[in-house]
Amino acid sequence: MQLPNLRHARAGRLEATRALARLGGVTGESAVVEVPLVGGECALGPLRLSLGVEGDSESATWVVRVQNASPDPIELEAVGIGWRWTPPAASGGLRFLRQGHQSWSFAGGAALDDVGAPRFPSGAWLRGFHHGVGEPPADRAGWHEADGVTAAEAGPEAACAAGALETGRAFGVVYLRRDGDAVRIELEQRFERILDPGEAVEAEAVRVALGQNAQRLLEAHATEQGARAGARTSSAFRAGWCSWYQFFHDVDEESFLRNLDALAAARREIPIGIVQLDDGYQRAIGDWLDTNSRFPGGLPALAKAVSEAGFRPGLWTAPFCVAPDSAPYREHPEWLLRSGGEPLRGLHHAKWHPDGWIQVLDPSHPEVCAHLERTFRTLVDMGFSYHKIDFLYTAALASDAADRRVTRAQRLRRGLEAIRAGIGDDAFLLGCGCPLGPAVGPVDAMRIGPDTAPHWSTLQAQRLPGLESTVPSGHNALRNTLSRIWMHRRLWVNDPDCLMVRSTDSELSRNEARALAASIAVSGGMVVVSDDMPALAAEDRAWARETVALAREVDASSQRGGARALGALDSEIAPVAVARAGADWLVAFFNVTGTVQRRSLELSGLGSLPREPSARPLLGSPAADVRDDTVSVELPPRSGALYRVAGAPALAVFCDFDGTFAVQDVGATLAIRHAGERRPALWERLRRGEFDAWQYNMELLDGLPLPESELEAFLRTVEEMPGARELIDWCEREAVPFRILSDGFDRNLDRLQELWDLRFAYDANHLHYESGVWRLAAGAPDPACSCGTGVCKRGRIEAFRSEHPGVPVAHVGNGRVSDLCGALAADRVFAKDTLAEELDGRGVDYEPFSDLHDVRAGLERWRASPDR
Repeated sequence: MQLPNLRHARAGRLEATRALARLGGVTGESAVVEVPLVGGECALGPLRLSLGVEGDSESATWVVRVQNASPDPIELEAVGIGWRWTPPAASGGLRFLRQGHQSWSFAGGAALDDVGAPRFPSGAWLRGFHHGVGEPPADRAGWHEADGVTAAEAGPEAACAAGALETGRAFGVVYLRRDGDAVRIELEQRFERILDPGEAVEAEAVRVALGQNAQRLLEAHATEQGARAGARTSSAFRAGWCSWYQFFHDVDEESFLRNLDALAAARREIPIGIVQLDDGYQRAIGDWLDTNSRFPGGLPALAKAVSEAGFRPGLWTAPFCVAPDSAPYREHPEWLLRSGGEPLRGLHHAKWHPDGWIQVLDPSHPEVCAHLERTFRTLVDMGFSYHKIDFLYTAALASDAADRRVTRAQRLRRGLEAIRAGIGDDAFLLGCGCPLGPAVGPVDAMRIGPDTAPHWSTLQAQRLPGLESTVPSGHNALRNTLSRIWMHRRLWVNDPDCLMVRSTDSELSRNEARALAASIAVSGGMVVVSDDMPALAAEDRAWARETVALAREVDASSQRGGARALGALDSEIAPVAVARAGADWLVAFFNVTGTVQRRSLELSGLGSLPREPSARPLLGSPAADVRDDTVSVELPPRSGALYRVAGAPALAVFCDFDGTFAVQDVGATLAIRHAGERRPALWERLRRGEFDAWQYNMELLDGLPLPESELEAFLRTVEEMPGARELIDWCEREAVPFRILSDGFDRNLDRLQELWDLRFAYDANHLHYESGVWRLAAGAPDPACSCGTGVCKRGRIEAFRSEHPGVPVAHVGNGRVSDLCGALAADRVFAKDTLAEELDGRGVDYEPFSDLHDVRAGLERWRASPDR
């Protein structure tokens, strides 16, 4: 059958052209065979190609299966399918996303010209670090190249995206070439393996789509890929500290513990949860369980110190790398990847071994996977529940593996799955220096760009020809953070790399540091500070605190990543990024040029705004001009600025958590179970007015010796209220800000969001473990309010109103102690249980509800009411 073509009123048409295969190696000279791209089964040289497609007029997903139909073994290098995209009015301004192979590889907008990709000047081995294939096929001269997925634009309203929905079977490489007024697009999947007679392999599914916006097409691709690959996207927002960008390889036990003490002292000022030790502690590369002389206490003692201080212990490793002085290298040479009979050189690192050369473990070898699983299980047993794994591309380099029927993508995937098996489902796994596709599923988070650095430009000593865009620098990190913003919460949690806020011991200007902080905040990804905390000035600490808070707010405002880079394909680095932040918008401007530039944005595209919109500067940004529905600012060279643009939504919803959003009252249940003998007397004292609700909490729960394992077991039994998910979805779809107001605890809310795979903004009290017991701090008290709670709900609603005058507010709750003041402050009240009884007694009008389906229906009626 003839395969359907795609058509879009604004984006033109996409027509199927050909299928191809690259054959070579054991059966003779390398050759390309091709046939017209049609559905069903057909002969493709000595192969039998089966191809099916499903979709609609604007997008299609192709399923490819290849079988060796010959009597001899065949080396299948690659299989590909292609199309011809004809936009309605193509011009010389065609642009595309040049998407790199791994974390550190270039990702950014590029011209889709007639010249094609420039020849890589430093050889196939180095090229293979950052491309799906080290040596481009000769017939691809004049073609542009992207890895995994790309999108192309022909003007502001015509876009096409194409990519492999990678799950770890093969690496996808997309080739693009101008063809008159059209663009040829072909996606090859690299197998590079032997097919025995009659043997068949399933390729990755391939998705193509037409639309008006390249970023939306990339978001849709990532959503589909994440669903197919089992993406882990439910992790709570992560903020932490890392030793690397302050101490680098010279980190020692004293400096690490000194920063741990400073972080504990600043816990309320800079709310982070992770303390991670980076490269520099290990005895040798490959011996991850043993420390060097700068860490005499060993890893278990460090993990214990971090945990007892109330943080999550984190550790860096490079799990596939081994140096010649490591135990795996000496004792198991059969575990190594090889090239030409010799151990494969995976990289050169002068700090890691005297001769600099580092070899690579082979995850196609079952014993290597068993070794990885044992190693990481041991690290978890030592106390490390957060793992940053680095230099992962080495396992996927072109080489001779123990099992040549395992593709390079499968090899990497097997190694990552072994590590996940070792740490278990509850530990956090951050990939770095990793080919992207095979990692979707095993990792919780992914570094999406090159290392940042305490300097803006690449250092002269690191400028290898062809690799300038991949080495550490603030400029390179910023570029990739914006170019890959669409991956967040669709493939994993994005890691834009560390935040550096220090004003000394850094070559970054304040303008450059602000640009990096603004990109991190607006992206909604992880925030990991990497400064010497005791040495930070007050302004530096304020920047860290503000960046964490803003990124958390952005992340909570959307279920699947709500930030977007505007004009991302128009230049190498997007000039503008926007993100929803509760009822408001964050708008970030960037100028990476060497001259002063004016950046602007028409605000009408954001959504409902006040009649006189404003743009409040954040992170010390200069004041912006707001006139004629446009915000603009003049930026100096190499700088960024961030603004909060207040929204004017149709309404806002504030919701209690215990017994309202969750079926169970988490705090009360824990108190009954674990402090039941003290609770009646304390409750009586509360009733008599001897102390307020927060003092009751402190007397009852502060210092509670409840093991984390028991808390975890209980939280796994807590159920979301029926209709909770639908209420969140409705609020996001209707641009209605939703916020939980809870007199419970942040740690519990974060964990329940993970377990339920839901995200919501919240105000709650703070809970951390310190030396094995609960330690509490009030979240947002108001001494002027009679509620006496740790989170005054009236105070939070009034704070919202002061920023958004005239926006109607709904409050949803069930308890007379913590919910009453919020209910009395709201314009619309949904109540049940003791809150309803109290409101009845006071003669206050409310709408009763039994679950959150009722609330959503009531909000829909209220929103549609003309007298709201």
